Amino acid sequence: MMKHHIKINDIVRYVIPAMLLSFLLTHNLMADRIPDYGINPGSSIAGQQGIVITGRVTAETDNALMPGVSIVVRGTPRGTVTNSAGEYSIEVPGSDAVLVFSFIGYTTEEVTVGSQRTINVVLRESVEALEEVVVTALGITRREKSLGYSVGRVSGEDLARVVQENAISSLAGKMTGVQISSTGGTGSSVSMIIRGATSLSNDNQPLFVIDGVPVVNTLNNIAGFGSDNRVDYGNAISDLNSDDIESVSVLKGPSAAALYGSRAGNGVVIITTKSGMKSKGMRVTISTNNVFDKPYKYFPVQKKFASGYFSFTPEDLPPGYVMKVNPAEAAGAGIELDKEYFAVKWDSPRDANGVQIPVELVSHPDNLPNFVQTGITSTNDISVTNNTDMMNYRIGVSNMSNRGIVPNSDLFRNNLTAATSLRVRENITLSSNININRSWSNNRPAGNRGANPLEWAYKIPQDTDIRDLRNYWEEGQEGIQQRTPYNGIYNNPYFLAYEINNSFLRDRIFGNLKAEWKISRDFTLMGRYSLDQFSEKRE
Repeated sequence: MMKHHIKINDIVRYVIPAMLLSFLLTHNLMADRIPDYGINPGSSIAGQQGIVITGRVTAETDNALMPGVSIVVRGTPRGTVTNSAGEYSIEVPGSDAVLVFSFIGYTTEEVTVGSQRTINVVLRESVEALEEVVVTALGITRREKSLGYSVGRVSGEDLARVVQENAISSLAGKMTGVQISSTGGTGSSVSMIIRGATSLSNDNQPLFVIDGVPVVNTLNNIAGFGSDNRVDYGNAISDLNSDDIESVSVLKGPSAAALYGSRAGNGVVIITTKSGMKSKGMRVTISTNNVFDKPYKYFPVQKKFASGYFSFTPEDLPPGYVMKVNPAEAAGAGIELDKEYFAVKWDSPRDANGVQIPVELVSHPDNLPNFVQTGITSTNDISVTNNTDMMNYRIGVSNMSNRGIVPNSDLFRNNLTAATSLRVRENITLSSNININRSWSNNRPAGNRGANPLEWAYKIPQDTDIRDLRNYWEEGQEGIQQRTPYNGIYNNPYFLAYEINNSFLRDRIFGNLKAEWKISRDFTLMGRYSLDQFSEKRE
């Protein structure tokens, strides 16, 4: 048996040239089998002289040069791509040829050659592609599929369908792994917990970042004056208007929040506000949204017995028997209601001699529905947007007014937002996002036990019609003594609603100024100044 040893030099000298020659011969033999598209590269089509077209492709958002853009002569297989400088050169059959420019994530553009010899094209980002882009830490955008952690995203349109007075309330039920709950009525703090509570020593709230500005959103904004008058004045995120939000991204994994440090231990909620970037020319938008609040269900209370304590059983009492309730025992459970029993109550009418007249003991099961009212939240917005080659802007004004379900409770908010972007040079852009708002209320009712009107509306004895308490001053002692069942054992809920008023006024400004210098397609230098400042007065 003979062994043959092939050296590397022999492969380079003989084998590779033979393979190249075979390829060229095969290509030449197959030339006749290629479908005839009517094109001979480098020459003419149907007797027409070819035209060489050159140009450059840039992106609309930042005027950046775009390498790798596909340029094809429509209806033919002839095409090319832009080089690293975004430039291209292609031969077309004639002036009626149409060039098709396409790039992933951007809308396709078609241009008829005509008499042009240089065609520069600006590609716009595709709206469909933008829906797949999320904002991560420090304002960096990434394709959602390219991230190594879970990101939840909700668009501003979803938030604006049913506008809440707190933008975070609108996120309820729209993201997996995110639990959102309110600590009280309208305007109260909203708790947001991502993937369950992780600590027993804090409130487990995530870090909120609005246009690059970190905003603390704790649940500790509870204060008050006097005894048992604890009021929830709402958390910081309530100053944001839902209609000004472009998108909300929730970074759920620890690695996602690493760039924000320990503050992001419970996750990060990145809120991007609207701008004029997507506007096509000047556009004015007016919207109004009205939400009605009505209690769906009430806590069960006993509706069978009157107030007071009696040492005998109902079987011992004949119909029409007259009793008198001892005020010291009024907190107990007394005789059964709606059994044709009569008693002298605290609010029994008096005869001509000033003696109280016994009244029948009947139940009033609708005390709670008769006390609360239908809440109304009305939000009105107007915005002006524009987008040109050099700049884009959005200016918005909004007003929110709320009437709570507790009588005499309210909440108001005015917002002024301005988002601008100006390209001062081809690769330098200045931008800003400013949000100025004022929130105030004439009365924020206490939300805990003590001075809470709802608490005492539940505690009113069932033999008392709560509507009889609307005149909440004792006759002749107006401004001194509240009118209440059984000499002060109970508080009058109307007195708490109209006389224990907790008002506040908060002025807030937050936003940023940003400068971007695009050094190259792969490198951008960005500097940003952020501000979050507010002042608040409470009475």
